[in-house]
Amino acid sequence: MAPSAVPTPAAASRLSQLFDERQRASPALHGAEARGASDDEVLPLAEAALRARVAVLRDRIAAVWQPSDEVMRDLEVDDQLVHEADARGT
Repeated sequence: MAPSAVPTPAAASRLSQLFDERQRASPALHGAEARGASDDEVLPLAEAALRARVAVLRDRIAAVWQPSDEVMRDLEVDDQLVHEADARGT
């Protein structure tokens, strides 16, 4: 690992927080979907999971991680979905 890729304690703490958010958001979404929750309940959970995933990936890219082209394409789509959710005000 390149020295610049080693996170500072503050960066490691932020990454841990982002990862924890992702770890909470995804199961909540899957649980709501599994029990047949309404769209009104699922949409905010999906957006939270998406935002958490984008934040983790952006953090890792800023820390010099070089994702594959496929991951970058997925991230661009995820970013667009987050921007659309922001525009809706959800």
